[in-house]
Amino acid sequence: MERNLAHDPADLYALDELALAGLERMGAKSATKLIEALERSKTTTLARFLYALGIREVGESTALTLERHFGALDAVITADRDRLQQTPDVGPVVAAAIHAFFQESHNRDVIARLQAAGVRWPETAATLAVNRPFAGKTFVLTGTLDALSRDQAADQLRALGAKVAGSVSKKTDYVVAGRDPGSKLEKARELGVSVLDEAGLLALLENSH
Repeated sequence: MERNLAHDPADLYALDELALAGLERMGAKSATKLIEALERSKTTTLARFLYALGIREVGESTALTLERHFGALDAVITADRDRLQQTPDVGPVVAAAIHAFFQESHNRDVIARLQAAGVRWPETAATLAVNRPFAGKTFVLTGTLDALSRDQAADQLRALGAKVAGSVSKKTDYVVAGRDPGSKLEKARELGVSVLDEAGLLALLENSH
């Protein structure tokens, strides 16, 4: 940026090894590695692309939910606020942030240039949460799981339409308790929420397919 070689993410894909090698502490070998890394980064997923855009209020989980709900970038870009709020876990604040981001012509221009540079991902058919096995169900994960990480478990649950929350409430349908579950398990018992161990979760996931 100091040398005016890049002003936004799309400019990175126009860099060449000659320009990079002339930068301080870069050198030919580092320049080659950077170009190779940029080339590899062109193959991604829609969720990673959305997250990388830096849209306010859109973290990795929300980006993944948007990918699964809409299936294609154009569908996200053209969605109005009401349509965005039909996405699980996307409320008015998040929907407004997403809508505002794509209304900015500069942002749409950067996206178009990134795609023109070869950044790509497979587009998938949108799967509405209402048609998925755990639609309307809220899960809370606590403790350590052995067969899969909590992030992996959360991703699988969301893919099946569930909401994965961070705290236990009366609206929680299931608490999945691994090793050393802590206070969330106690809260679940106080509220009479169904508790699953890891084996129970795995069985539930298996039977949902």
